[in-house]
Amino acid sequence: MSVPRPVSALDLARDRSRYDLDAKPERWLAGPPFDTLDIRPGRVLLFGAPPGAGKTTFALQLVTNLLDRYPALRCVVGNVETAAPVLLDKLLARFASVDFTAVMNRELLAIERQRIDDALRDRANLLDRLAFLDPPFSVPNLFGVMKGFDARLAVVDYVQRFAADDKEDRAKLDTVMSQIRTLADQGAAVLVISSVARQKNRNGGSTYGGLTLAAFRGSAELEFGADSAFLLHSDPVSGVSRLECVKERFGRQRDISLRFCGEYQRFDAGDLLDGFDAAPGPSTPAPAAGGTVTL
Repeated sequence: MSVPRPVSALDLARDRSRYDLDAKPERWLAGPPFDTLDIRPGRVLLFGAPPGAGKTTFALQLVTNLLDRYPALRCVVGNVETAAPVLLDKLLARFASVDFTAVMNRELLAIERQRIDDALRDRANLLDRLAFLDPPFSVPNLFGVMKGFDARLAVVDYVQRFAADDKEDRAKLDTVMSQIRTLADQGAAVLVISSVARQKNRNGGSTYGGLTLAAFRGSAELEFGADSAFLLHSDPVSGVSRLECVKERFGRQRDISLRFCGEYQRFDAGDLLDGFDAAPGPSTPAPAAGGTVTL
């Protein structure tokens, strides 16, 4: 039985249909404050944060920034825990600069209602290219909806709640991440939102401070399937946040300093000198006067 000759590196370099140094790869740049994120077809980006840190708000802002900059791009958001009308409330609070609580409670002044109407008119094209996934929350369903909607960008929020038959948690995550990897290989960019686990501190307690790559729930399965991984640290009092890169398969790791504005459901660019203690345990020392706590 003859063994087929493998394709050598030189063969590949000479095959312009598979390897073309003159053809720039397609990339989608989200703009400020997410300038350094490398989002492109075929990539899986993983984002994790404790409850209340703003994971869903972050994901919505990131994808709508992309839709705003790329008029042909379409996105499907699969959010398991937040109903579509609430997701739209978050978007309109940011687009119209109207307090999110007032939008949710429908307690709007006439001028605020007018700003929302203006935002709906001005962002109609963008909103028409953003869809919310209905149950079942599974990657095959997401893939089918993306095909029908002609979408190449997807959000899985959050991954631990996506279904994969009746498998146990780790086996389920392995299946879901494999399906997400296949979706990316078909030419999509997938933003995966993950919950994180509390970490043990030196006093035997648990805290969300000092999170690492191991904090992702189902870390091994998630890490294997992701090209980039980030942890969103936030101080709910000051609003100071940091998107910490804990894995980057194709380049150097770069963090992003942010500030979270809950009133308008948005993240703004932060200051590199900002420091905060993200939910410290009892053993975490307080910063000296005038100093900062480094993540």
